Amino acid sequence: MLKIYIKVAFIICGIIIYFVTSPVYLTGCSDDSVVSPTETVSFSRDIMPIFSRNCSFPGCHNPIDRPSGIDLTSWEGAVIRGSVYGAEIIPYNSEWSHLMMHINRVDTNISPFLEPLMPKAFPPYTNGQPLLRNQIEIIKRWIDEGAKDDWGKVAYSDITKKAVITNQASDLIAIVNLENNHLVRLIPVGGRPGRLDAPHVVIVDNQGRYFYVSLISEGYIEKYDVRTYELKGRMFAGLSPAHIVLTDDGRKGYFSNFDATLTEKNIREFDTETMTVTDVITEFRMTEPHGMRLTHKGDLLLMATERSEFLYVIRTSDNSIINITPVDPSVPPNGNGTRNFVPYQVAVTPDDRYALISCLKSNDVRVFDIQTMQFTRIIPVGLNPLALEVSPDGRWCYVPNRNSNSVSVIDLNNFTVIKTIPAVGAQPHKIDFTEDGRFAYVTCESVSGSFAHHPPESSKIPGTTAVIDVTGGHIKIKDIEMASFPAGISITPGKGN
Repeated sequence: MLKIYIKVAFIICGIIIYFVTSPVYLTGCSDDSVVSPTETVSFSRDIMPIFSRNCSFPGCHNPIDRPSGIDLTSWEGAVIRGSVYGAEIIPYNSEWSHLMMHINRVDTNISPFLEPLMPKAFPPYTNGQPLLRNQIEIIKRWIDEGAKDDWGKVAYSDITKKAVITNQASDLIAIVNLENNHLVRLIPVGGRPGRLDAPHVVIVDNQGRYFYVSLISEGYIEKYDVRTYELKGRMFAGLSPAHIVLTDDGRKGYFSNFDATLTEKNIREFDTETMTVTDVITEFRMTEPHGMRLTHKGDLLLMATERSEFLYVIRTSDNSIINITPVDPSVPPNGNGTRNFVPYQVAVTPDDRYALISCLKSNDVRVFDIQTMQFTRIIPVGLNPLALEVSPDGRWCYVPNRNSNSVSVIDLNNFTVIKTIPAVGAQPHKIDFTEDGRFAYVTCESVSGSFAHHPPESSKIPGTTAVIDVTGGHIKIKDIEMASFPAGISITPGKGN
């Protein structure tokens, strides 16, 4: 290999370029160089030559042309700025990095395939050839080592404003940078290699220190550091742990056991420091408990049961059940339910006056007066409403309608739907608002259909999370692509619910 110094003035792919006097290693298009397994892949030494020879020709990914906004002539362009669709490279996860999906045509074990194949390989620049396997594997190694720059920096390691999202069918937690809505990490969770553990719900504590994930298939709850993403605790939680809520000080939590076998009819209190169960709350009609919410004062826990169709009110000082109310007068008192309503999730207004319960079979939201312990209103929404949320100022309740691909916007001044936001995504599941209430984020399961701009050719269906401009008129402004089945979401700093 001949090492020479040249002045570059490139317009990628070739020809004009920026002047930087630097060593260039001349190799042919049939480059078979490899990086030693004991050596860290270097961006300038190992990655940049591949991009320069294959991706920077006129019309390609250079600082002038930038198709889809992608500039591959610098680390900042490739990793920080990404594309108009978001991040192209996810540090530590080559499999779900879009760049890898576009350049890979050698092995679906490396990543799914995306069209169009890149590089486009215009003759005569690369003789019409895609990247070689060893080049793809070098790029894969670089990404899996953190996609670091030449000084060892990993992109977006110090962000504080983030959305934490479960990707339930991938056993991953997606981290989205709220400053630019880029997916910046995919954190593996769960403890069973080769089996799906299914992270369902995630919650960040009010202090912004830890997030907790329910693994609904494995039966565990895990605790992670919000900043470093390190696993900090893990506890067995019984059959199908579902929703989690935390007290204001973050010291205590509750989780529901959504057990379809009807063996565990309970919800449980746990100590977040020791990650141990400290109390079990049960009642013979507590079948398939799922959605829960603490009042903002923390004195009451409200929980809905899907099978028996009751709303339970629990006093948190002693965990005693103080009220059990059917979501509809037609619900039988014996706990068998009707399957006509199926209450899914609970939200509470900031003044702790009302709870709103989404009923996925009756396609409505039911308003419960916490003071009188009675249901007072029924608000029709879209098909199969799931995990609704109230905005921080108490003005709006957003309801994701799973089978309508829409979000209903309820004005809480008069409890009426004032807008239905269409085409939010495929199977919208859960909502969370930013702390200032300006934006809402909607996870979309995407188990059928897709709002991804380039769905991969594989069984690994990407999901999306939609960004809604709340103050700008309840308008969708972006789709953030991530791994399979986005479900739970919690935005830092969390609010414990």
